[in-house]
Parts: sequence; structure tokens; C-alpha cells
Amino acid sequence: MMDEREFDRSRVLWWALTAALVGALGLLVYSYIGTFVLAIFIYYAARPVYRRLRLVVDSSGLAAAGALFAFELPFLAIAGYLLFLAVRELEQYAGSGAELVAWFLPIPPAEIKRAIADPRAYASSFDVASLTEIISTGGDVLGPVTTFFLHLTLAVALAFYLLRDGGRIADWFRDEVGEDSALWLYASLVDRDFQVVYFGNVRTVVVVALLALGIYNGLNVVAPPGLKIPIPNVLALLTGAATLIPIVVGKVVYVPMAVYLGVKAAESDPQTLWFPIAVAIVALLVLDLFPIMVIRPFFAGQSTHRGAMMFSYIFGGLLFSWYGVFLGPLVLIATIHLVRVGLSELAHGDRITPEVTTAHGLGSMPRPGDEPPDEAVSGDADAAAEE
Repeated sequence: MMDEREFDRSRVLWWALTAALVGALGLLVYSYIGTFVLAIFIYYAARPVYRRLRLVVDSSGLAAAGALFAFELPFLAIAGYLLFLAVRELEQYAGSGAELVAWFLPIPPAEIKRAIADPRAYASSFDVASLTEIISTGGDVLGPVTTFFLHLTLAVALAFYLLRDGGRIADWFRDEVGEDSALWLYASLVDRDFQVVYFGNVRTVVVVALLALGIYNGLNVVAPPGLKIPIPNVLALLTGAATLIPIVVGKVVYVPMAVYLGVKAAESDPQTLWFPIAVAIVALLVLDLFPIMVIRPFFAGQSTHRGAMMFSYIFGGLLFSWYGVFLGPLVLIATIHLVRVGLSELAHGDRITPEVTTAHGLGSMPRPGDEPPDEAVSGDADAAAEE
């Protein structure tokens, strides 16, 4: 029979093993925090579709794959549309289009013009040195692109397993902590607000893209002759996608565009410089400040304080780089609900109860008959219908 000393030694060994494995897992998550946060974003963006598919599809794997495909299909369609429009516009505006591409790629405009004018003659003019230079330049350009798609693929795979197995994980956690526990209430509230915030990001992209579509084409109506915004539909879609970039948002699109129009106006007719200035001002107000100050906090802060949500996007981007637009709100929501559920009791030495005891207006409130996180994911049709 094991004595008390052997029992304590066994527990120490188990705790040491647990700490080592948790530390290794924490290091992995920290090293690829952007990928994991992007996976959480994709999971919450696709979960409403997944829950509805589970009403008609018996297999959780098929429902998860279908939800992710439905979530990614618009992005694939947009990518194809962008490529089609870019090629068509470059064919129509070889000169200005080549200069516009040169803003983003390390390729001289003259080379782009030659390639568009006569692709066969351009390809036949290469020698070994030219091909080596092209391969080197292409590697510099494609390297970051390949890395991005690798991380995106990993994030989609993680989101798939979260969708498919999220119900079992939620059931295990509920059984461990108890359905009437404060931890379960905390997880339920955090889960609900995560859904609002991350799905709000998707709606923000769509709204800003539609605004940019109307503004760019509207500005072209009043543009001086020969000074229209090139490929306005492409730039509008890119502006919408750029809202996911913290702090920078639409600047990555409309600033190069305004500079390009300014240079072109200065070379042709300085009296038309008012147009690029007007483009920059309108884009700054409507496609930059308005999404940051109003649209994103409105969609993503319906249950959380909108001012706090706005600052979480700003400071999250400043502190955590590109993935701060996802991680900042995540940290904010987790912190707010910690304050609302347990921090006051911890500070006063009281027992933590499954109740919201303070800061009632800062986040979601418990609802009678609340379903636990991912209850619909585990296949409960009634919960899915209520979601």
C-alpha cells in the first residue's frame, strides 16, 4: 500500500510533467500566436454557418468542411475577380497600369510595359543572367506570399478541428467544472462575445468595401479628364480587406493611389491637383476614420463597451502587429468578463459565485436557459435553431 511520502512524490512528478507539457504547449502557441488567433477568428466567423449545416448534415466533419468552404468561397471569388480585373485593366491602361503595379512590386514600369505589349518577344529576349535575376526577384516577392498561405492553411485546419470537435471539448470542460460553476458562466459569456466581435469583423470588411466601391466610382464621375482612379473596383475590394490591418486600415490602398494621382496631375495640369487632394480627404474621413470610430465598434461592440473595443483594436495593433486586430479584442473580452464574474470576490476574499456581480453594462449578460459554449456544435438541433 502506498504511504503518504510515496503519494506526495507521485503527485509532485505528475505536477512536474503537467507543468513541462503546458510550458511546451505555451511556447508553441506563443511562437505561432498569429496563426492561432487567425484560426480562432475563422472558427467564430464560420460557426454560424456550421451550426445551421448541422441541422441538415449528420456528419460534423462534413458540416465543418462545408462551413469553412462557404466562409472561404467569397474570398476565393474576390481573389479571382481581382486577378481578372487587374489583367484587364493592365491591358487597357498599359502605361498607367504598369506604373501602378510598380508601386507594389519591385519591377520597373518599362519592363511591365514591354511584357504587356509583346509577351512572346519579351520572353524570347531573356538570357541566363536575366532569368537568374527574375528568379531571385520572384523569390523575394513570393517568399512572404508563400509564408502567408502556409499560415493561412494551418489556421483553416485548426478552425476545422475546432468546429468538428468543439462540442466534445465544451462537454469535457463542463463536466470538469460543473454547469453551475462560475468558470462555466465565464466561458459562456466570453464565447458569446467572441462570436459578436469576430463576426463583426467580417461585416465590417463587407460594409467598407461597399462604401469604397461607391466612393471611388463616384469620385471618378467628377474627376478631371485623364485623371480618374484606376481600377476602382479592385481598389474598393482591397480597401475593404485592408480594414483588418490595424492602424493602417485603408491607408495601404488610398495613400499610394492619391500619391499616384497627385504625380500624374502635377505632370499634366497642376490646376487639377484638387482632385487627388479631394480623394485623400474623402478616403481619410469615410474609409479610414469612420470604420475605426464607428463601423467596427458598432458591429463588434454590440455587447461590449464600444470605446473600449475601439481602443482594443488600436492598441492591439500597435502592440501585437498584424494579428493585434484579432488578439486585442480577445484580451479585452477575457479581461472584462474576469472583472465581471470573479475579480471583485477575489479582491474581497469572498466565494466566487456564478453571477455577474459588477460592470453589468460592459458585456453580455447571462440569459435564462443559456446553452453552454458550442452546444450547437455538438449536434443539438434545438440549440442550433435558437442561435
